[in-house]
Amino acid sequence: MGNKTYVHPTALIADNVVIEDGVYIGPYCVIGFPAEWRGKEDLENKGVLVKKGSRLTGLVTIDAGVDRMTTVGENCYLMKHTHVGHDAILHDNVTLSCGAKVGGHSVIGKKTNIGLNAVIHQKLNIPEGCMIGASAFVGKKSTLKANHKYAGVPVKELGPNIIKK
Repeated sequence: MGNKTYVHPTALIADNVVIEDGVYIGPYCVIGFPAEWRGKEDLENKGVLVKKGSRLTGLVTIDAGVDRMTTVGENCYLMKHTHVGHDAILHDNVTLSCGAKVGGHSVIGKKTNIGLNAVIHQKLNIPEGCMIGASAFVGKKSTLKANHKYAGVPVKELGPNIIKK
């Protein structure tokens, strides 16, 4: 575990989990346990990597990878009740709002914000800088462009995601 890293005593951290410097892991997080993949529960546990500066506020679950490490990039912010499926990759500065779910093998581009209770189907790539609205569903037929906003079930494009400074 890295320097200046905090892991709440109620958090459950499995073997094969790498936690870098300055990470905060809040109450009741469950990280690195076997993937939920029916019929493939016995696959090798490739673990989880949580990179420096990331914050998992509480009740966050991250499944271990089976093909590669499940990865949470630098300075990500995962709010309560979020889930990251096996083999997913969250690039740097991703925010998962409360209740957001990311399916296994998905890749979330840097500086992307996934809204409250939004769902990302497994094996999808979300381009960098996207904003996925609250309760949205991004499915296999969704086509997304970098730096754009999306909402709805299934998602529809709302226009450019202009980040105010």
